[in-house]
Amino acid sequence: MTTSARAGGAVVAALGLAFAAFHARTVGVLWDAPALAVVNGVVPFLLAVAVVAAGVQIARTEVVAGQFVARTLLWVGFGVAVLVAATTWLFASFLATEPLPPNASSTLVDAATLGSLTGYLVGVYDARRRRQQLRVDQLNRINDTLRVATSEIVDSDTRGELERRVCERLQQSAAYESAWIGRYEPGDDVLTPDAWAGLPDDYYESIVVAVDEDDDQGQGAGGRAIRTGEIQCSQDVRTDPSMEPWRELFAEHGVESVAVVPLTDGDDVYGILSLYADRAYVFDEPEREVLTELGETIGHAVTSLEARQQLRRRERELASQNDRLEEFASVVSHDLRNPLNVAAGSVALEREDRDSEALERAADALTRMNELVDDVLALARTGQLVSEFERVDLRAVAEDAWSTTETESATLDVDSSLGAVSGDESRIRELFENLFRNALEHAGSDVTVSVGTIEDAAGFYVADDGPGIPPEDRETVFEVGHSTAADGTGFGLNIVRSIAEAHGWSVAVTEGEAGGARFEFTGVDVDADRSADEQPA
Repeated sequence: MTTSARAGGAVVAALGLAFAAFHARTVGVLWDAPALAVVNGVVPFLLAVAVVAAGVQIARTEVVAGQFVARTLLWVGFGVAVLVAATTWLFASFLATEPLPPNASSTLVDAATLGSLTGYLVGVYDARRRRQQLRVDQLNRINDTLRVATSEIVDSDTRGELERRVCERLQQSAAYESAWIGRYEPGDDVLTPDAWAGLPDDYYESIVVAVDEDDDQGQGAGGRAIRTGEIQCSQDVRTDPSMEPWRELFAEHGVESVAVVPLTDGDDVYGILSLYADRAYVFDEPEREVLTELGETIGHAVTSLEARQQLRRRERELASQNDRLEEFASVVSHDLRNPLNVAAGSVALEREDRDSEALERAADALTRMNELVDDVLALARTGQLVSEFERVDLRAVAEDAWSTTETESATLDVDSSLGAVSGDESRIRELFENLFRNALEHAGSDVTVSVGTIEDAAGFYVADDGPGIPPEDRETVFEVGHSTAADGTGFGLNIVRSIAEAHGWSVAVTEGEAGGARFEFTGVDVDADRSADEQPA
């Protein structure tokens, strides 16, 4: 309820009371003539009471919306003027032949009473018709605004660009005179505009919205929107006490109504979108619903943009790490391996002339160092994601890896229906080689290693019949440096996990059917029915 509605309703109700008092007096005068009392007193009195009721309805905005009160008052006045004028014209015509009747003044008041009620009814009809037309225009405008703003959201690459373009588009629509967006981070005490359009820059630079509800600048629509996460409107800033801190600024720039839309994504509030209109009662329920949807769309877009920015930063970090890994691999493969080879050759030559226990230990140490260099190079390479995939026959690759591993009397059992996967063949072969060496190191030279598909999951396994891995160690076996073998490097299983993750697979250790270690690779698209050679071109 607004002051203008109360004032308008009071005017109509006072007019009705004046008419009612006059007609009540007429009833008293004509009490001895019941027929005249009913026609000239009671009926007009009831019409006057209806005018009073109309005034109450206007004050309560039950029938006529607040923005149409002034127009309805004009219709009331017009109705009074028309019927009084028509009655006066009839009296003037009557005077040409006869004197005025004794109840002429009462007749004029009767006409005014009927005219006021008729004008009110016409005003109600007019207000409803105009409201329907405004609703149609409003929905069209809202849809156009939402469509244009959404297109700007989709086309923006950064949050700053998104905020600026949305404000410009909204301000360019016929609905709003100004739009600005302020960012909010949890814990902020105040919020100021970050992007805007429509009014001079110095206006936005003077705007401050507090978050604390005890602060005068936090009691307005902006502070409430941040705290509640719901749209807040001031349909008439001139009469809204919560907008007092900004009333002079609004008056200076012709702002009459305000809507503040929180920019949200779930429970997260990223800021507010504030919209100004140069007329009151703009933001009704349909418009508030659409603006709420717009705020959520912007909030989702902010989340997406921030995720994309984080992804780009992560990609740059990974690219930098890959560059450093490549540089490190280059140093290891050239600058470190060359002197190792020189040292190994020198020791070998010396042992040809005279061998000793010290030279044997030196030769073993140099061999060990070369193995470590090979593993470090493997780690540097296997940590990179697989970018080019090909169909790989798992059975063939496993058998090739077995042939290049010093297996002595060990046995390999590969499921004939193992099938093919999509991946990097050389790195998958390296995965098998490390698993086979791990089995030989921990289970002995007579170990049996089996490779097959997992029945209840998309993937394959490599298992042995050795002593297995205790449950408490199954999470740590993949860590760099973890080894229970005296001559182990501690890199083998870490390389296995790196290769699996580079393909997007998961690896876990369980106990095999024979009691040994079983390494399961899941998230793998295994075609168990056909080998790679049988795949269609």
